[in-house]
Amino acid sequence: MLRILWTCVLVLLMAGQALAGPLTIAAGAGYKKLVTDLAAAYEKTSGTKPELIFGNMGQVTTQAKAGGVIDVIIGEKGFLEKSGLKFSGVAEIGHGILCLAWPKGKTFTDAKEIAKPDVKRVAMPDAKKAIYGRAATQFLAKTGLDKTIKDKLLVVATVPQVTTYVVSGEVDAGFVNRTDIMNVGDKVGGYLEVDPSLYAPIVIVAESLAGSPNIAGAKSFSAFLATDAAKAIAKKHGM
Repeated sequence: MLRILWTCVLVLLMAGQALAGPLTIAAGAGYKKLVTDLAAAYEKTSGTKPELIFGNMGQVTTQAKAGGVIDVIIGEKGFLEKSGLKFSGVAEIGHGILCLAWPKGKTFTDAKEIAKPDVKRVAMPDAKKAIYGRAATQFLAKTGLDKTIKDKLLVVATVPQVTTYVVSGEVDAGFVNRTDIMNVGDKVGGYLEVDPSLYAPIVIVAESLAGSPNIAGAKSFSAFLATDAAKAIAKKHGM
């Protein structure tokens, strides 16, 4: 019965979507593979292929404020609520996890070990542009490491950039999210989850923009995120 109901709802939403043009979804670069998989699964269910935009969240929200293009933004709930954008609906995807990753040849048993003398360079996303940069900053402040390792820090715009530095071995460690680092497999030496009590909870959501160019499409995608198929994809990507 629920499957039939979902199908009927989707058909009705798709009827309106067909008149509105493409469904455009924007997301933080650290969730590219997650969002790409969700979009592919949605396409199989609905017959509609979303257009995807990725970047740091500062870029994404700036483009959304320009209007007329983006229908749905995927990112951290608190950040989006403070962005100044107006939304018409929200669907939760999962919870983000801050991790410390390191290249092959290195080993860490605790994130606080970045203070050791043999750790020369630690990468992290910019706290002003990426939620995991903010989470890493909170971790460093709460542990007192912010002053100890400040000269070791390499600050970049996005999580994937940190991951690239870790994979290449250009840094001894880097702060990333579990979703991004899981996708690189054995290209890194390993990673560990940072104690979640040392940074604010990270809730990843899909927010539908008020005044979206494709309101029906945004509603359809949000409804899809509540399905078992979408939840399974989020779990696969570490949420």
